Amino acid sequence: MTRTLPTAHSPLSIGRSRCSDRRGIALVEAALVLTPLLMLALGLLDLGVGLFRFHVLSEATRQLARQASVHGQYASVLGHWGPASYSSTASATGSIAAAVRPYLVAIDSSTVSISVEWPDGSNQIEKAVRVTLSNQFRPLITSWFGGAVTLHAVSEMKIAH
Repeated sequence: MTRTLPTAHSPLSIGRSRCSDRRGIALVEAALVLTPLLMLALGLLDLGVGLFRFHVLSEATRQLARQASVHGQYASVLGHWGPASYSSTASATGSIAAAVRPYLVAIDSSTVSISVEWPDGSNQIEKAVRVTLSNQFRPLITSWFGGAVTLHAVSEMKIAH
C-alpha cells in the first residue's frame, strides 16, 4: 500500500490554506473590535473616577461652608473666620485647611485650592460665606495628549453664629 502526500492542488492543502487565512482575518477583526472597546471601557472608568472626585470635592465644599457658617462674628469659643478672604491649599497649616482635609477622601490635599470669601464684606449673622474648592483632574486617556480638567465646587451659606 502506497501513501500519497498531498500536493499543492489536493483538497487537503486547500483546506489548510483557508483555515490559516481565517485565523489571520480573525486576528485583524479582533484588533479592530477590541481597540475601540477597550478605549470605551477606559473612558467609562475615567468618567467614573472623575465623577467620584467631583462628588468628594462637592461634599468637602459643603462641609467647609457649613463650618464657616458657625465661625462668624459671635463665635468666641470656636474662633472667628473672616471677613477677610482666605486662599490657600488644603495642605496648608491653619484652621480652615485643617477643617476641610478630613473630607478630601482619595484626593491629595496639596492639589486642592481653597478660596473662602464673605461677599457682603462681613461675618455677621445672616450674611453669606462662599467656599470654592478646585482641583486638577487628569483622566488617563486625555493625559496621553496632555489634557486636564479643572473641577470646581462652590457652596454658599448664611452665617448662623
